Amino acid sequence: MGETCKTILLVEDEPDARFLIVTSFEFAELPVSFQVVENGQEAINYLLGKEPYANRECYPVPVMILTNIRLPYMSGFELLRWVKQHPKLKHLPVVVMSVSDDPNHLIQAAGLGACSYFVKTSSYNDLIDIVVKQIL
Repeated sequence: MGETCKTILLVEDEPDARFLIVTSFEFAELPVSFQVVENGQEAINYLLGKEPYANRECYPVPVMILTNIRLPYMSGFELLRWVKQHPKLKHLPVVVMSVSDDPNHLIQAAGLGACSYFVKTSSYNDLIDIVVKQIL
C-alpha cells in the first residue's frame, strides 16, 4: 500500500468482538494496526505510556480510540471523559461502541465528545467507514 500504518487503541473486553473488529479491518486492507486492551484503566495506562506500555516503538500513541461502553473497572464513558479532559489527548477521536441502540447512550457519548457512536450489531463495514472518515 505504501501508506504509513496508523495505530488504533481498541478497548474491548470481549474476545469475539475484538476478533470481529480486527479481522474486519484486515479484510478491508486498511493501513491500520490495533493495540488492544481489555478495560479503561489499561487504556489510560497505555495512553500515558505507563508500564508495560512505556516503549513507544512497541506501543505507539494511537490516532484513534475505539472503545466499548461496558467495560470492567471503568466504563467507556468514563474513559471518554478522561481522554477529553486530558490536555495532550483531548484531540484524539474516540469512537464509542455498544450492543445497545439506546438513544440516551448516543446523547451521552456525543455530550462527552465522542466523534461517533457505533452499534456492534450493525455492519462492521459501517465501523470501517467511520474510521476511514476520521483518520485515513
